[in-house]
Amino acid sequence: MTRTTLHRVAIAAAGMTAFAAACGPPPAPPPVYHSQAAPGSDSLVVPVVSVTTALADGENRWVVLAPVEGRVLIADFGSDSVRAYPGITKAAVPNASALIGLGDTVLVADWGLRRVTAWTEAGKQIAAWPMPDGLHGALPRARDAAGQWYFQIDPEPKDDGSGLLDSAAVVRADPPLTRFDTLARLAPPDLAITQGMNGNRYQRRALSGSDIWGVEPDGTLWVARVYQNVVEWYPRSGGKPVRTRPLPDPVLPVTQMDRQLFLQRYPEDQRPIAARLPFAAVKAPFEQVFAGPNGRMWLFKSDTALAPVRSFQVVDSTGVRFYVDMPSRGSAVGLSGNHVLMAEQFPGGVRLLQYVVPPEAGR
Repeated sequence: MTRTTLHRVAIAAAGMTAFAAACGPPPAPPPVYHSQAAPGSDSLVVPVVSVTTALADGENRWVVLAPVEGRVLIADFGSDSVRAYPGITKAAVPNASALIGLGDTVLVADWGLRRVTAWTEAGKQIAAWPMPDGLHGALPRARDAAGQWYFQIDPEPKDDGSGLLDSAAVVRADPPLTRFDTLARLAPPDLAITQGMNGNRYQRRALSGSDIWGVEPDGTLWVARVYQNVVEWYPRSGGKPVRTRPLPDPVLPVTQMDRQLFLQRYPEDQRPIAARLPFAAVKAPFEQVFAGPNGRMWLFKSDTALAPVRSFQVVDSTGVRFYVDMPSRGSAVGLSGNHVLMAEQFPGGVRLLQYVVPPEAGR
């Protein structure tokens, strides 16, 4: 067993022991709410390798990122269209790699130019921030209402990959990018030792998952811990984080079909290289996490390959509040107050589907 497998089995065993020792009948399981396709919306086809991020931009419109192509697009279910975001051309942003939403403004990070630009809905660039050299290419992943930036600073991997044994840090910077402080440490990835041309090398196991984090507008940092399967909230004023108890987590093995679906995330010419990656023995408990209304976190749960229904586990500091099922085989890429956006890969690209958040889930 890998370290991840042993850790998760130990957590499950501890939870079962605690449950057996408890007095009285078990608590009622959290309710399950079922989503429906959004009325009047069908699906939109985007001819790209993958879509990883979607920001809600109105009632039936999303700003989406296709990182392999480095494109920022508008997927409009109201007009049944997909088009380039105005102004964000390859000349202006050659290597779009991350999106941050700030009201009516979209921030786009460019890994090649090492800068972030801000764009209005009309396609006008209104600001640009070059990243300091001391960040070694790291780009911000969030910005709060006070203008502070948030980065993930990964360790230097070193020639043999052994640097990845160290943990990454979530770092906050002031608006002018002159002062930085570390807010939290993230778990090192699940690594395997592989044989290469120049000797042994540490390499991350595919599908092993990683800690996921984000920032609320008021500066509250949240971290979903993949190995412990808990969510933590770090107060903006400092102090000890609040965390959930370990969340329920069925252990799912990584199958051959999972490997094939993973390879489809890569351009066709890169798939033979990706096929040589080591794979985890079991899946991470969640694939993605979104901050929802009422301070709740929506954890998009792992499932068996090609499962016809995918689910969210919606939690707050008290634990699991409810589950929401989506009748889709795809991956969740965006959440708004009213909708969930799912992305399904197929030979022609990516199919985007919009589903309604059940009314019970918004209370």
